[in-house]
Amino acid sequence: MSTKKFYNGYKKVKTSKLKFKDETVPKRIENILKYPIIFGSTKKFLESIYEQYGKNGELSKAQLNAVKKIENKYSKETMEDYEKWKSNYDKGKKEIATLCALYYKTNPPYFAELAQNILDDENFIPTQRQYDGMCNNKYTKKVVEQTKSEPKFSVGQLLRGRKTAPLTIRDKYFSVIEIGAKPITSAALGAKIYTLLPLGKTQVAYCEERFLKKVKK
Repeated sequence: MSTKKFYNGYKKVKTSKLKFKDETVPKRIENILKYPIIFGSTKKFLESIYEQYGKNGELSKAQLNAVKKIENKYSKETMEDYEKWKSNYDKGKKEIATLCALYYKTNPPYFAELAQNILDDENFIPTQRQYDGMCNNKYTKKVVEQTKSEPKFSVGQLLRGRKTAPLTIRDKYFSVIEIGAKPITSAALGAKIYTLLPLGKTQVAYCEERFLKKVKK
């Protein structure tokens, strides 16, 4: 595996003909890899460096500096802060993280690796910085707010698709079967998902609240 582009957030590691030995590198990498927040391209880079050093017994200065940079980022103090954060990572924060992960999975490419880890591993806990970055931006704040907001319509109510709705919904009539069965994947106002039954049909449809309106009596 190439180590030129070693992981997101860092510049490319320049190759160099000049190589250096540092017998502490394998153990240092082993220690970093024990951290649960090391994943994705960062982990792949460290594993690549570990394998390369084990094979050749030397690395370029740029590669050694890259390992040191990662090591400094995930220092003992950083991990102590992470342990404190873990104790405050309650059910509410986990639910919000899952909502935001689903949003970014549907709307790539930002937070792709982080979102995948949250969705794939129920025991995974992001760092506070990762959580704040993914869950406290203007987009996901809207997603969380709309998820928790009271629905505009109710189950059993007769609705009609607005003229701005997708073609399969536009101007058609529906009965509301369920609200919020699917997660919100848009930061637009009125993105709450409704499960609808078209009149005279047996196949349900899904539509965002903003594309629906009450039927006038």
